Amino acid sequence: MKNSFTFAGLLFFASSSAAQAGEACRSAKDMIRMVDAFYSADADRVDIIEPSVSLKMTGINGHPTPTQMLFRDGGAEHYLEIDEAGQLQNIEKVAGLSKDAEMCRVINGEIPEPVEGDTTSANISFLFPYRRTDGEFTVEELREGAKDGSKIMDGVAPGGLGFAVPGLKAIALKRVSEDAPIPVATFTRKGEPVDVPISTFNSDQFMRLKDIKSAKADMLTIQGDYDLSAMFKFDPEDMAEAETKRLAALVEQPAE
Repeated sequence: MKNSFTFAGLLFFASSSAAQAGEACRSAKDMIRMVDAFYSADADRVDIIEPSVSLKMTGINGHPTPTQMLFRDGGAEHYLEIDEAGQLQNIEKVAGLSKDAEMCRVINGEIPEPVEGDTTSANISFLFPYRRTDGEFTVEELREGAKDGSKIMDGVAPGGLGFAVPGLKAIALKRVSEDAPIPVATFTRKGEPVDVPISTFNSDQFMRLKDIKSAKADMLTIQGDYDLSAMFKFDPEDMAEAETKRLAALVEQPAE
């Protein structure tokens, strides 16, 4: 089940996919609402986390991937580049445009003619990294960052559809690169270690805020270089099953 406003917690971000129909131009209202939510947020929503959004486009059904997106706002035109991987560049520049603006796919400098069927797959990803990197977080700070991210996501959903956007209910800890050491997370209460369940996928670690609360932890200390983000809720059993499948697939790979 996929559409342009279906959100699923995928590791460090939520991702939503949609196939774009054959018309080259369409209303930019929902895109601008999304970008405004992330990049025009009140200062107290982004003092703990630094949220970002990205859009990746891929040509489908034999159609090429767009090379630019054009945003028309009244008499003004704003072109955003799309790199070779299909990533839309400088998406934050759309913030503040009129909700009456339209957006158009551009291929090699030209707006393509309308065609039958879907032409482009669009994937939107959301990320909510914590700003500080000193490895010392109060649990209240972790909760507040997740709460702020949830409020930003509330501004993403199109109005009148009658559904709630899922809130951020967990944190995710990862290495800064594939060859970097795995960071070590330690939860404490009044300086004494407490046990918090940690789920893993590959080398990434995931912790639910409700489990942290149940452990009555008040501090998180991280040793080593790391990326820490607030994320959407996950099921530990689903995570364990996914990790088991990942490991099984590695074993089944033929030797080179």
